[in-house]
Amino acid sequence: MMFNSLKSRFSSNTKSLQAVEENILENKEEEREEWDRPIEFFLSLIGCSIGLGNVWRYPYIAFKNGGGAFIIPYFCIYFLIGTPLFFLEMSLGQFTSSGSAAAFKMSRMFKGLGWATAINSFLVSIYYNVIIAWCLFYFFASFRRKLQWSDCGNWWNTERCVNPETENLLNSTSFCNLYRQTNCTIPILPPEEYFDNYVLRRSDSLDHLGVPSWSLTLCLLLAWILVGLCIIQGIKSSGKVVYFTALFPYVVIFALIIRGVTLPGARAGLMFYLKPNWKKIQEFDVWIAAASQVTFSLSVAFGPLLGYASFNKFHANYLRDCIFVTACDCFTSVFAGFAIFSVIGYMSFKTGLPIEQVAKAGPGLAFIAYPQALSSMPGGPFWAVVFFFMLLTLGLDSQFAFADVIISGLLDTFKRLRRHKMFVTIGYCGLCFLLALPICAPGGIYLFILMNEYAANLSVYVCGFFEFILIGYIYGFNNFMEDIRMMLGKRPLEAFWFVTWCITGPIITLVVFFSSIVRFRTPTAGNYEYPAYANILGWLMVCSSLIFIPLIMIYEFYKGWKMTNKSDGTMPHYLRMLTYVSEPDDQWGPAKNVNRWGRYQPKIDEIILIDQTNYLKSNENDEFSSENIHRTRF
Repeated sequence: MMFNSLKSRFSSNTKSLQAVEENILENKEEEREEWDRPIEFFLSLIGCSIGLGNVWRYPYIAFKNGGGAFIIPYFCIYFLIGTPLFFLEMSLGQFTSSGSAAAFKMSRMFKGLGWATAINSFLVSIYYNVIIAWCLFYFFASFRRKLQWSDCGNWWNTERCVNPETENLLNSTSFCNLYRQTNCTIPILPPEEYFDNYVLRRSDSLDHLGVPSWSLTLCLLLAWILVGLCIIQGIKSSGKVVYFTALFPYVVIFALIIRGVTLPGARAGLMFYLKPNWKKIQEFDVWIAAASQVTFSLSVAFGPLLGYASFNKFHANYLRDCIFVTACDCFTSVFAGFAIFSVIGYMSFKTGLPIEQVAKAGPGLAFIAYPQALSSMPGGPFWAVVFFFMLLTLGLDSQFAFADVIISGLLDTFKRLRRHKMFVTIGYCGLCFLLALPICAPGGIYLFILMNEYAANLSVYVCGFFEFILIGYIYGFNNFMEDIRMMLGKRPLEAFWFVTWCITGPIITLVVFFSSIVRFRTPTAGNYEYPAYANILGWLMVCSSLIFIPLIMIYEFYKGWKMTNKSDGTMPHYLRMLTYVSEPDDQWGPAKNVNRWGRYQPKIDEIILIDQTNYLKSNENDEFSSENIHRTRF
């Protein structure tokens, strides 16, 4: 056998030969994918970063936290946390050609950080696709001459339903003016009852979860089928889909702005959105809200950026993509607000309700306020189809990225699974579909809100903090900048990255985390307060990702204690153990041998390289002929 002859010839280099054997075996697996064109990588980043949060989350947070003045803390957080983390993760992904689960090997004790970010994406992908299922439900329901949520009188409506087309709510005898009356009945708009009573079949509590609705279940199944079909061939398929899904929302947003500003009341909505409240900037909660929005919008500390960058060519200019994408994401959030609040101003004009009562966060904005405005607009069904199709494309882009984190993580960790990638993708989509089924039940909306509040909120700040600490202090800022120089040929914006990675980034993320803990309030759904077991479940979601950091750290310390047990007389045992666990893993560095130069160059004079084309043609019993082996001197 060829391996035996190699061992007898190079008996003094046993460890190096083991690495050669591993490379030979790994060459039997399929090569890792790469983007066909740089534009596909750029559009995938656009689709990953720009999602549903830009459309319904940012406009509401902006007007709630200072209106036009909110842009100042928003830009500051982008500059000090968002862009630095974005560039850090892209650098790490492209350098290692590995997804988040396998990328954090520059320090043995922090290898669990990759799986922590991957679990963040896993939890988000479970409930995020439920939003896409809601979009599909509304999208199909919009193909009617008359929108179902446009008036009362349907079986799902109650006596409290009031149609603003026939009665101004301010003049309605049933309208409850809290400043003048206390004993009165609060009216409910038709879209709200449609969403609660027909789409969700909403129960009164999480205790009455119920059986999943068949209509929502089918929409959820279709949503996961769409995701599976688009990612089943990896970036070869998803990279083509993003040509449409990343660009189409901009066309729709621009069309909605043109339509929205021509509606009566649009000016009042836009002024309400942009009117600056300078006193708000002094409030600490505003800065926390900005940090939450930036991390959620850019998908930092979730893993998708690492995964997408890992499919790049080693010398690709990803710094340019980083600057363009972060700027585009920030612009889109502000730009989408014009489309949303022009229509909300129109809805306020039609219903007589104040704008602050019309604009509601989360699902209330996308599935209650906006459908109400669409139902009263000329050509409402057409605009409803366009709007919900836009939400669908926005959601799918982000869902592709979240799903790819776990799939690529499994394939990078267990490389033999690459030949079974199709089955891994199908299995992942099927598992997430089953886990999300309870959210389709009548009490599922309470589970949805619980996951949205807990699943990937506090854990994101922790992961971001450790990423800064790992790069700036454990692995070393200078070492990481040298890795970047290997890819880009220079150390770009070195002073800026030093300040943000080593000083402002760790401090801000740590302050935001502890402030969020101190100011944390248990989530509520209207007047419903979650029971104790629900909040315990929420904290278990937080711990389910963070637990990987200490568990793998303890394992590495134990392994380091055993490996450094023999005294060498130069330093105490515990110092040698700390040195071992702080050092990079044996597999750290560029994935391909052709990119391993400088301090990553093999230390032996000669190494056996396998010509992969000839190797794949070799016989099945792994015996190699002399033509398959080439000797290359470094």
